[in-house]
Amino acid sequence: MLYNSQKPLGGGILNIVGIIAEYNPFHNGHLYQLCTVRQVLKPDGIIVIMSGNFVQRGEPAVFSKWARAEMALREGADLVIELPVCFSTATAEIFAESAVKLLLQSQVVNTLSFGIERYCEKELFYLGKLLSEEPDLFKHFMNDYLKKGFSFPAAREKAVIKYIMVKNVNLDTQLISDLLKKPNYILAVEYIKAINKLEAEFSIFPVLRQGHNYHDKELTQQYASASAIRQELFYRRQDFSNELINNLPDSTLQIIKKEIGAGRTPVFLQDFETILLYALRRMSAYELKTYFDVAEGLENRIKKAAQACGTLEQLISQIKSKRYPVTRIQRILIHILLHVPKEIVEIRTPQYLRVLGFTQKGALILKKMKSKATVPVITRASEYKNLNQSAKIMFEKDLLSSDVYSLAYKNAALRNGGSDFRRSIIYFNSFK
Repeated sequence: MLYNSQKPLGGGILNIVGIIAEYNPFHNGHLYQLCTVRQVLKPDGIIVIMSGNFVQRGEPAVFSKWARAEMALREGADLVIELPVCFSTATAEIFAESAVKLLLQSQVVNTLSFGIERYCEKELFYLGKLLSEEPDLFKHFMNDYLKKGFSFPAAREKAVIKYIMVKNVNLDTQLISDLLKKPNYILAVEYIKAINKLEAEFSIFPVLRQGHNYHDKELTQQYASASAIRQELFYRRQDFSNELINNLPDSTLQIIKKEIGAGRTPVFLQDFETILLYALRRMSAYELKTYFDVAEGLENRIKKAAQACGTLEQLISQIKSKRYPVTRIQRILIHILLHVPKEIVEIRTPQYLRVLGFTQKGALILKKMKSKATVPVITRASEYKNLNQSAKIMFEKDLLSSDVYSLAYKNAALRNGGSDFRRSIIYFNSFK
């Protein structure tokens, strides 16, 4: 169920806002969202569900989950919880549904805030309802477009438009078509869809995106996209242009400089090029087929490309198609890199709440969450040994993701395994 975002909360219930994010890295647009949430909703606290060391585009995060959690805590988040890597590297649908489930499992969140390029309430709620219910006629249209070779996002967009036209629904189909091409709007639809599906009693609070579009690579404004910032980091690695400085909060810049100084250099997919090529050449086509989203003979296409290509760029270029765009291929490669089995992705249900850090206010929320949550709350990596078997398997993928991620560090002394066991939960005293 959905409630108006201005619904008053009485009876001593805490007003806790949840945000689902990657913060890859944390920039001025993210800061704007947190400030807007604080100013308008005046919440008792903000919980962030954040991707760990690998993200939804099928790439490593440019800085570690610990660095990015600290960025968030320094700029207004009160509690940062890691989204398990099996979901943070999945489709937008699974990413959104599993993150909403985590907020629901916490039993302390009552509002979900998200960034969006344009807030068209009628269209947003209609699409969320349509996609959560998936009537037979819509599924028929969807399957028809998939059989014609369209990618999933393109097939869904066309199926939505056709369904609206056939049903003569009073909505602007051109507007909906435009909106379904915008990454943040697509995620917003997925959040509403998940809320409907799970019957979560969340208010929603959309915040309009500021500055450049999601994929823009220009660093000319105060609110540059994360894509533009990552590109700058990729080419410069350690040198910071004035444009980059203008697009990042001071605390983020300080953390980035600290990470680079320690040898925890910015990490990119290309850093795993040799490992991935080795893994693909070693595996059989049958083994490749056991990973999520590998179907319709794609395993043979991957195997052939692995033998013929000497770089990751060549590999992806040879595998991609209209049906399998770059990000879909990259997600498959990350699942292979981390050996994430298909079954663990398909359950869509996190088995624990892994806390990365909190503020003084967050400590109070954490205490309440521990008494109410429907899944175990983990504050130290060693506690995972108390989980049930399926939860252990999921958690071990998070542990592995940290150990694989560290192999890209410039400082060889930081590449030892078991890194999550040596890290303490982050505590940031926001009242200093």
